[in-house]
Amino acid sequence: METKTPIQIIETTIGNWEVEVAAGEVWMTRSEIARVFGVFVAAVHANIRAIYRSGSLSEYRTHREMKHVDLYNLEMIAALAFRLRSPQSEAFRRWLLRRPQFPTIVVRVADQECPIIN
Repeated sequence: METKTPIQIIETTIGNWEVEVAAGEVWMTRSEIARVFGVFVAAVHANIRAIYRSGSLSEYRTHREMKHVDLYNLEMIAALAFRLRSPQSEAFRRWLLRRPQFPTIVVRVADQECPIIN
């Protein structure tokens, strides 16, 4: 029996993938990330360490420990998708690049325009 994770990447037809991401905050374990991307947990772990060592992402913002389990947020999952090589990670990268973007809201403050990006 396969457990449902916040991110589902399903092959609909040969070479075509569908990506579903749960609404709200997404936090996943290394093994869940590995299962979703179809890679080994060791590859996920090594790439997380490399991302933190390079300073690309802050461990404070992207990592949480809950009940002695390490969890990583969507920002880390997205970074991993660009480092891992699998059909699932490629489908997730395409989803990231094509998903609907939030509009820019312009707020007038004392006769100046300041763009605010959601």
